[in-house]
Amino acid sequence: MDNATWVQDLAAALAAVKTELAQLGHDLDVIKLSDITYETGIPEGVIRKLFAGKRVAAEMIDLPFKERLDFVVRTRVKGDGTPYTMTEIAASVGASKATISSLLSGTRNPGFEVSKKLTEFFRVDPGFFSVRGDKALLRALEPAMRQARLLASLKGQNVELLALRGSLAGGSPQLAEELQEVLEQVVAKAQAASKLASEDDPELRELTDTVRALPDRKRRRVMTTLRTFVGME
Repeated sequence: MDNATWVQDLAAALAAVKTELAQLGHDLDVIKLSDITYETGIPEGVIRKLFAGKRVAAEMIDLPFKERLDFVVRTRVKGDGTPYTMTEIAASVGASKATISSLLSGTRNPGFEVSKKLTEFFRVDPGFFSVRGDKALLRALEPAMRQARLLASLKGQNVELLALRGSLAGGSPQLAEELQEVLEQVVAKAQAASKLASEDDPELRELTDTVRALPDRKRRRVMTTLRTFVGME
């Protein structure tokens, strides 16, 4: 697929995302685009232009390796807030400082093993250095869209709406997505259970058994969130 084709496809996909958000009662600001930039390396200004339907060059979306590497070097820093040195980066991937310098300048491309080790060292998504920009962007947007759909499904169900920037959107993206998957299952069963006339109904018992069967930490997270939904906390 040539650049023009996938850029057009991306524009159409983002237009659909924007339309769906509007139908769910939200605008684009409900998504923290700075987080999307952090996950993909695509500048926030570029993402906003795409959502606005403006023309954006393919190379501004599908960044070359050197720009992706420069981005993680600037944004994935040590615990004290200082960036990793060239020596530390080189040691982490078993390469020389000259090799890292060449990668950052774009005079050479990484081999598979070096790219894999850089991914592990900087703790970025496995496809950060290789996945095409449009695919990375849509993948990064999907968790927020799932949250928007979940919130929309809860309207009118006698529960409190949870802001997208709240507990589901914060912390570890992996845990947030895991929690959301569980919540979607539990909420769906809870909505069905709310229609039952008796607590002795077998479907309600099934919901209770499902929650009880969760691992302790996951069950506590689910119960805390559900209590928030129903106004108990």
